[in-house]
Amino acid sequence: MSTRDHPDWWRPMGGQNSQDSTLERRSLIWNDNDIEDGEAPPAFYSGQIYKGKFFPRGCRGMLEQIQIYCRDGAPGRFTVRYSPHPCLGPFGEVLITPLAGWSWVGAVVEEMWNYDSLFIWVSGCLAGADLGYDAVEPFDGHESADTGATWADVDNRLFIRAVYTGETPGDVPVSGIINNIPIPNTGAVKEAAVPINIADSMLTTLLTIEGAGTMLQARIWGRQYVVPNHWVVYYRMDIYADGVRAITVDNMDMTQSPIAGTGRSSMGEFLNYTRNGDAYYRMNLRIPIDFRRSLRIRVYQTTGAAMWTYGELSVNYKE
Repeated sequence: MSTRDHPDWWRPMGGQNSQDSTLERRSLIWNDNDIEDGEAPPAFYSGQIYKGKFFPRGCRGMLEQIQIYCRDGAPGRFTVRYSPHPCLGPFGEVLITPLAGWSWVGAVVEEMWNYDSLFIWVSGCLAGADLGYDAVEPFDGHESADTGATWADVDNRLFIRAVYTGETPGDVPVSGIINNIPIPNTGAVKEAAVPINIADSMLTTLLTIEGAGTMLQARIWGRQYVVPNHWVVYYRMDIYADGVRAITVDNMDMTQSPIAGTGRSSMGEFLNYTRNGDAYYRMNLRIPIDFRRSLRIRVYQTTGAAMWTYGELSVNYKE
């Protein structure tokens, strides 16, 4: 059963009048020209990324697969991401390896999708991988020139489909102000950075993650530690949410002193210790920061020499 051209919801929010809302729907969500394996599409993108397709209603249920109509002109693979709507970071990601000829190729998702809308886009593609589309209404194409921060509409429709089980016949539309209970997140997930050498007095990106959620804790530590000394020697951490600096903290914020080597505040802790003969410092920041696309740690230190620096982000990703 296709959900293309399915009727709007009966009355304001009661679901489809013609379907029993107790029973799940198993369907293919699509908007293309019914193309079948082996047929050449009217047009295609070759090795291009940040092209997307938006389904604005009727997508809540068990998302089984994402399928794209593609071919492999040379060794290639697609990275396909999905979220509730454009301008959000990815809630999930799949890899799709095309076949030699034009065909529908799917990747298994098998997760409950708790949103009424679904946006799917290509975020990575090796050279030689082709993705079919056409320029026939109804258009639902989007493209981004800034790696997904903003999206522009395009008068085409990518050949991308979503396979569902457990799909609902209609959900309560949210408009205006409404009391709600947040959908549970996936729980705490820790992302760690590969240690890098941070030069003296050089603001440097340590770790970036993509997605949507809330930061629980940011942690950095490095060596060789030098005792803080007012603004001559100090340690700083900047947190960026969606490319915008959300907060800047330094050792003085944590210790309430320009010279203390250990201390704590309502934000977190700053401390130092020795391990295997090396002197380390560590800064823990615990402030909830929401992000929609990306979260980033940048580090700054003025010890007079480069420091090997490590980092972690603990977040609740949106489910």
